[in-house]
Amino acid sequence: MPEFSLRRLTLALSFGTGAMVFAITAVAQDKVPESSGVQVEATFSKGLARRMDSINSIEQSLEDRFRRTGSDDRSAIRSSIQRFAKIRTYGTEWAGERLIPDVEDYTVANLLEALTMDNLQRAAPQFKGTIHYTIKTMRVSSHPVAFLTGANSYISGKVEMLAPDGRVLKKEKLTANLVVDPSVDRSYDGDKYAFVENDEANRVGPTLAYFVEQALEDLWPNKKKEIEGPIIIRLSGPNEQIRFNR
Repeated sequence: MPEFSLRRLTLALSFGTGAMVFAITAVAQDKVPESSGVQVEATFSKGLARRMDSINSIEQSLEDRFRRTGSDDRSAIRSSIQRFAKIRTYGTEWAGERLIPDVEDYTVANLLEALTMDNLQRAAPQFKGTIHYTIKTMRVSSHPVAFLTGANSYISGKVEMLAPDGRVLKKEKLTANLVVDPSVDRSYDGDKYAFVENDEANRVGPTLAYFVEQALEDLWPNKKKEIEGPIIIRLSGPNEQIRFNR
């Protein structure tokens, strides 16, 4: 899988609007020529910006636990019991590990950038310029950060495609209500972004991946077959449910 070289990372907090802006210039070393730059930017609403450190801290902790144990359950006993999941899903290429190899770099902004870059390599490898996301609302139905919880999981905002000189080439408003694509393939290694069962309710990743999928499809409607979103790997049987205690 491609590795991402983060050429520049800037974070600015605008006190007038309260919006947090992440600007990341990334070059995918395996598929994008060194001279071809693609920048991914994200502007978060005031409420999200104030809580982003907490969200990133929780997400990084859960991601680290999942990589070590095969479960992101914070209960030591349940986490030990759920180790079977790692064995049962041997061969599955999980989204977090695939896109961000170093768990210390696992943040919402970096995941947004990695999802975008990975999709652009398939759908628009010749694109040069900036993809700018404005995220107004983010909800993940049972996320540990109370501010994110809601009746369902969705992200609303807009996406803009900018030329290298800053001209806006295209922009779209969207609300992406997470639609779960389940699979019982426990050795999944396809192009979709694999998340474990229950992550759709407890983690930002699946909803963010779906938002990026919908946003890029709006920008490149003729490339929908090449643009991928999340897939949820089911571990429970038809009459079972695995519960991860947060």
